[in-house]
Amino acid sequence: MAVEGRIYKPIVNRDLCQRCSVCVRECPAEYLSDLRHDENTVRGYVYTHTDLAAREIVPPCVGSCPLGQQVRDYVQLLAAGKVKEALLVIRQDNPLPGVCGYVCHHPCEQACARGSWDDPVSIRELKRYAVYYEIDHRKEIVAVLKEYMKPVRGKKVGIVGAGPAGCACAYELAMQGYTVSVMDALDKPGGMLVGAIPPFRLPRHIINHDVDIIRSLGVKFISSIRIGEDEIRKNDFDAFVLATGTWKDKTLDVEGEDTPGCIKCLDFLNTVNAGGSIKLSGTVVVIGGGNAAIDTARTALRMGSKQVIVLYRRSSQEMPASRDEVKAALKEGVQIQYLVAPKGIVSKDGKIKGVECIRMELGEPDEKGRKIPISIPGSDFFQAGDYVIAAIGQRSDISFLRAGSISERGTIYCGKDGQVKEYEGVFAAGDAVTGPSTVVEAIASGKATARSVIRHLEETEL
Repeated sequence: MAVEGRIYKPIVNRDLCQRCSVCVRECPAEYLSDLRHDENTVRGYVYTHTDLAAREIVPPCVGSCPLGQQVRDYVQLLAAGKVKEALLVIRQDNPLPGVCGYVCHHPCEQACARGSWDDPVSIRELKRYAVYYEIDHRKEIVAVLKEYMKPVRGKKVGIVGAGPAGCACAYELAMQGYTVSVMDALDKPGGMLVGAIPPFRLPRHIINHDVDIIRSLGVKFISSIRIGEDEIRKNDFDAFVLATGTWKDKTLDVEGEDTPGCIKCLDFLNTVNAGGSIKLSGTVVVIGGGNAAIDTARTALRMGSKQVIVLYRRSSQEMPASRDEVKAALKEGVQIQYLVAPKGIVSKDGKIKGVECIRMELGEPDEKGRKIPISIPGSDFFQAGDYVIAAIGQRSDISFLRAGSISERGTIYCGKDGQVKEYEGVFAAGDAVTGPSTVVEAIASGKATARSVIRHLEETEL
């Protein structure tokens, strides 16, 4: 590599470059502060306005991706018009690229060094573009993936839960030659992808496409089935994976929560997404600040409500929902009231009249770094509403497991080898282990669990 002029523009032979990043680490700008921080140069500007110097993994887009996708590689291939090659690079690390092309929270774009200069590269949109190529050339891509598959090993793995973690785990195991069956309580694969995320945010043909690719690799999906402890302990599988997700809504724990018209978030979304109808009218009050709350608010508008108001106990800066989704909700007419918490559900003659609320202020940060909301004495007020939907979080329903296998957080307790405590040969993945997370983090968990399963099965063969 050579440099050109005072802008220190790198000249790289793309055919010889191995993307080892040695050139970045050994660059004089790493050691000469007058070069690193000279804002008259591109390099100096980037070093000054990003945390690039402190990054352990470069480029930062790769280091920030839970899947470790080779972003730079496939973006360069797309720029060169090599869409098939780019798609296959994506497939090396991502079992559900179509899903991620729509609902990934794209931390890669937030870390993109280009964003310090003008705008980050639209990585998620580029992935979506590549996936539509795959949809149009499905047989061709499946044929290539089958060439990559390892020979059949004669070992069978059962997975409970067809959400992003379960599907990712199944894909990885199938590619390594294992026979995989995925069981789920819903009537179609996808888990939270079909049960909680609305079609206007994640088109169903995209989910079906990603699942069909996995099915094409020999994975068997069994729908409308619930698995208990007896089935886990007595089965024909050489290993078992629990990827049951977090399907129980957290309660508000306020007076009046059992009033008709006070609806649970996941019940509401799952019913509507499955094609059912929940007719709403008047004002709907949604309590919460995550993506589920925003999805609920936008869905409520589509179900006939005239006004939807979201109550969130922290400020907009602390709101965990995607900024893009919040903007879309506001554009559609959803109202958001920040620094507000519910105290009780007010009803008359069995019908909801509204929510008794109190205003909040932010105190010191909690263990996750978010400022703790503190109620302001005497700031009580009444928010009128005809329906209330609580969307303050989810938890796992893993009561079928032994008490010793459940952590203090109510999640599945796994040892360092990935096996569920007290269950030999049983593993767990996704939100049932970590608690509620993002789609791409659940996918990463499923991939990691697949590696644990493979190590276990290989050891038992010795």
